[in-house]
Amino acid sequence: MKDLLIEVLSLKRCFAEQQLTTVELDMKIRDMERELKEPERRGIIAQQEFDRCKDDVEHCRRQLQIVKDAAESVAKLNTELQRAFHEMPDTVEELEGAIQDYTAQANAVLFLNHNVLEEYERRCEQIHNLDLKVEEDRAVLNRNLGEINSLKETWLPTLRSLVTRINETFSHNFQEMAVAGEVTLDEHDMDFDKYGILIKVKFRQTGQLRVLSAHHQSGGERSVSTILYLVSLQDLTHCPFRVVDEINQGMDPINERNMFQQLVRAASQPNTPQCFLLTPKLLPDLDYTDACSILNIMNGPWIEKTSKVWSNGANWGTVTEMLSQHST
Repeated sequence: MKDLLIEVLSLKRCFAEQQLTTVELDMKIRDMERELKEPERRGIIAQQEFDRCKDDVEHCRRQLQIVKDAAESVAKLNTELQRAFHEMPDTVEELEGAIQDYTAQANAVLFLNHNVLEEYERRCEQIHNLDLKVEEDRAVLNRNLGEINSLKETWLPTLRSLVTRINETFSHNFQEMAVAGEVTLDEHDMDFDKYGILIKVKFRQTGQLRVLSAHHQSGGERSVSTILYLVSLQDLTHCPFRVVDEINQGMDPINERNMFQQLVRAASQPNTPQCFLLTPKLLPDLDYTDACSILNIMNGPWIEKTSKVWSNGANWGTVTEMLSQHST
């Protein structure tokens, strides 16, 4: 038994020694790992620095190419310039010193205006700034023109189609009353304030179509053209009613009769708005459709007594009662 206890104690001591050895080895391993990671970290930092320097070199190379292209645009690199470059200093410090020397020599030249060089440099800078401004304005202009053209394409084709339909109806109706007429869209590219409708008519076989105006047509002819244009809009515009006021004034009897027939024919079509023609006179023997009603409005001092009679509501009641009895 004693021997066994001694052996157990010996084994425990041996185990403790082995455990201490294991701890020491673990510490050495961690130290070695740290020593290995440090060069790896420095390597990563060095790689990042290398990449940054490489990007800087590429940037400088691009800048150098830009400056070179700008210099060659001013003066081509011929043999004489190449020889002059070879004679120049090689370092930046020497080049800056040479520039200062030549600048001092240039400033020492006798000028009537001692600030001419500064003025020249200032003007060059102004020209450069103005060139940049022109390029910016040109870019803005092109962008705005593109937007305008895009918007223009959304409504101009529709407008042209509407004017074409108006012209077809106008030309057909005009041939029945006169010689010829047409309606066109007066386009002015980007000057939209000048856009408009041109009405051209011809009332005689000789001559050519002329724009409707007080200089080319009489008052009656202008009235005929106007009413035919309004009739041409009948199918394109939607409104509850239309009012035509004394459109037949100044017309000769033939045009007045033809105009009235055109107006009656257009206003009597199904699903068309109601049309009121106000006029102090009408030609005799005009053709009316069943859709037409004629209202004579009496006015003057001779109807004063009559108006007083009919101002009493009882009289209207009597008339209404008589009409109802008559209808039954």
